[in-house]
Amino acid sequence: MRISLRLKLTLLSLLLLLIPLIGFRFSAILQSSLMTSRQDALMFTARAVATTLGNRPDIFDRELIHSLDQSRDLYLFHLSNPIRLNGKTDDWQPELQQSEEFGAEHVLSSTHPYSPDSLRFRHIVGQRGKYLYALFLVVDDHVIYRHPHSIYPGKADHLQIGIEDRQGIFSRYLLATDKPGWVNGFLMETDPENLLPIANESKIQGVWAETADGYSIEMRIPLTMIGKRIAFAIADVDDSRERKVQTVIGTASPDKIEDMGWLLAPSKKIESLLKSLDYPHARIRVIDENKIVRARFGSLNSQEAAAKTPEDGLSYYLQWINTQFAPVYRLFTEQFSTTFTPVRSQAKKLELQGIEDGLHGISSITHYRLPDAKIEVMAAISPLFNDDSVVGAVIVEQTTNSILALKNKMIEESLGLTVLAFFIVGLGLLLFATRISSRIRRLRNQAADSIGSNGQITVLRPVKTKDEIGDLSRTLASMLSQLKEQNEYREKMADNIEHEMRTPLAGISASLKNLGKELTEPTAQERELMAWAVSDVQRMESLLTDIRDATNLSEALQRDFPEEFNLAAALPLWLEHGIRPGYPDVEFILQTPEEPVLLHGDPDRLRQMLEKLLDNAVSFHHPDTPITLQLSSSRNNVRLQICNQGPSVDPESMGQIFNSMVSIRTRKDKTPHLGLGLYVVRTIVEHHGGTVTIKNMTGEKKGVCFVITFPK
Repeated sequence: MRISLRLKLTLLSLLLLLIPLIGFRFSAILQSSLMTSRQDALMFTARAVATTLGNRPDIFDRELIHSLDQSRDLYLFHLSNPIRLNGKTDDWQPELQQSEEFGAEHVLSSTHPYSPDSLRFRHIVGQRGKYLYALFLVVDDHVIYRHPHSIYPGKADHLQIGIEDRQGIFSRYLLATDKPGWVNGFLMETDPENLLPIANESKIQGVWAETADGYSIEMRIPLTMIGKRIAFAIADVDDSRERKVQTVIGTASPDKIEDMGWLLAPSKKIESLLKSLDYPHARIRVIDENKIVRARFGSLNSQEAAAKTPEDGLSYYLQWINTQFAPVYRLFTEQFSTTFTPVRSQAKKLELQGIEDGLHGISSITHYRLPDAKIEVMAAISPLFNDDSVVGAVIVEQTTNSILALKNKMIEESLGLTVLAFFIVGLGLLLFATRISSRIRRLRNQAADSIGSNGQITVLRPVKTKDEIGDLSRTLASMLSQLKEQNEYREKMADNIEHEMRTPLAGISASLKNLGKELTEPTAQERELMAWAVSDVQRMESLLTDIRDATNLSEALQRDFPEEFNLAAALPLWLEHGIRPGYPDVEFILQTPEEPVLLHGDPDRLRQMLEKLLDNAVSFHHPDTPITLQLSSSRNNVRLQICNQGPSVDPESMGQIFNSMVSIRTRKDKTPHLGLGLYVVRTIVEHHGGTVTIKNMTGEKKGVCFVITFPK
């Protein structure tokens, strides 16, 4: 049984594909197993942390983990940047993106129906160093400043502050100014009806700045003045004459200590407990019932570097291959970032899939991707209990980088082995393919050289190899042998026909002449029969002449003597003395340029070409329509166009019309045609280095144009 070359190469190539397929399958199984183990480990850690923190009423009471009033409580951010009191907000980024909007739902009092365009503000509070910083971006349609000589700071737009200090003492403060710029607080009576300030409070400092839609207040308060409760409120005065407070919007009421909200901050106590657990390479976060992050420890960026295995022998070469083909391997491996820039702004609230289940007492595992990073994070969520009630949840997070790194390593090694195998086996295939390609190339060269420029066919020498190339060689040799025999037969046939028919035709012509001399008084019928016979003999001689000319044209052209002559001057002479006398009923229109058109060639052959083209045009033109000849010259070529009105040429026939023995005539005339005229035209034109094309006329006049182009 003979195995084909295609089957051999296919079998050899398919065997190498088993290596990466096995590696991909094994890496997928390993990844699934490692993911399951990682999920179990994270969930065990989350439950252990929840158990450690659970049933600790001292921590829950001290750190306010129990259910709170989210609408009144304020979250104290750890500010990323130092704050400069200058009335600008650039220092507050990126925490400013988490600022809250205060409007209709936070109206504490109003003497008129509330309008959002009249008063609303955005607010954020944070800690930096020894100060509590607060920012208010207020939208106010009428900003009313305090009168410079007024002793009542509350009779203008102002900020009200209620603070419970560390000793549990309640204090009220107020910020107002007579113009934009630096501002200090006023210590007020605890009774909100008393509008007279007690004293200036220089420790409360801020900057009042005007904005396009209102004003902003940037302020700070020493942390030593603040306990667990605080409240802020913006009071709006719109009438500069009566100066009565129209609307008050705040985080909570600053007038009574029991109405103020709690100041929530990450719990140092809980974070110290998390630190003592010492769970590496992970981030632990604790949230309360409102999903507010109350403690965090650890980082997702603290992954240990994978231990390097010693490189020797095969491992060294695989490592080198992996380095060289790293861009290709990225198409098959899952990319991830080994390092990333941690988010500077810590989230106030944590929104993850599974958080709601955790706050309802159900543990779960979730996956998510960090924004702007190719890092997948696995998170285990466990409820945090106090007695039998859920007071929060513990989230333990860890990246899947180590698992993906191991999976990618297996894929890379599988691909590396494949590349190495392809290199070794490919070398053998290369030698095998080189031998095959050399045989094919040799066969191609033999086939290309089998037909010479003169049209002579040389038969190939077939090979004895019993494969597809050997079969192809023997088939080509047989085909060329048959073509050579047919070509020789056709060439000899034209010469034989012309030679064999000349002698009898000469005899017939001589007999007709002798017969004419013998008939002294022929009848009319005898004269007519004699004329027909002579005419038929002349037609046969014309056909034989055309066959001889077409057969010997290529050899005759090689014996021509080209010269440089003026084609613009020759065309009128050829037309007047050689063409018009033969076609007295046909109108010829010749257009030539005034300047000479010099062409290098054989004038006799070009005249023969012109006669063939005009004979063709006369045969197909409509009676009473002219045949036009237009000669033009450009910088690089000479162009001759011959057009006649008549039937168009089928586009399918345009590619064959210049071949030998091809005729598309549908009507008969007195002149015999063998389809050799246009073949002669093309041969003469190509001998002079030119081209001849045919195109159908468009528009109202239908017909055909032959365009001949000669190089200068």
